[in-house]
Amino acid sequence: MKKVLGLIFIKLKRFADSCINTKNRDLFFTRKSNVHQSFTLGSDNFLDISPEAEFQFGKNVVINQSNFITVKANAKISIDDETYITRATISCLGEIKIGKNCILGEGMKIFDHNHQYTKNPFSVSKTDFNIGKVTMGDNVWTGANVTILKDVNIGNNVIIGAGCVIYKDIPDNSIIVNKQDQKTIPANT
Repeated sequence: MKKVLGLIFIKLKRFADSCINTKNRDLFFTRKSNVHQSFTLGSDNFLDISPEAEFQFGKNVVINQSNFITVKANAKISIDDETYITRATISCLGEIKIGKNCILGEGMKIFDHNHQYTKNPFSVSKTDFNIGKVTMGDNVWTGANVTILKDVNIGNNVIIGAGCVIYKDIPDNSIIVNKQDQKTIPANT
């Protein structure tokens, strides 16, 4: 009996998850959107999406599980064919463009904006932003915990190593790494 109830519970949970995923997936189909039918959205995503947002998704775009995605009114995200995103944060108030065949790794963050501030007197706004744009070319691979900031253009065929903060443009065919001075300390004998 326990085994049967356990199986029923698992099937009900899968059904509930599929309903939630279908509802969440529908958020990407706003009146301004062109999302290919092959778009896949995984589970456990946090979505803050305005009905006035615009999406352009190509074939076989996968936004896998555990992503935090914010797209505000009149903001636009375009993701080209065969791109895969997992466990990322994407916060779009302006425009983010991601090319074909990209792999955006765990902990990756993209922000097309930053908070407005004044120096004298010093103040950082909680709700006012300087809005820009982020553009990624084709065949971009980001390692874990990469952060990409506003007004950055990343070329084609780029690898960005784990832990990098990208705040300026990267040309085509580049490999960016987060170099750290490493010292070898001899063991006490």
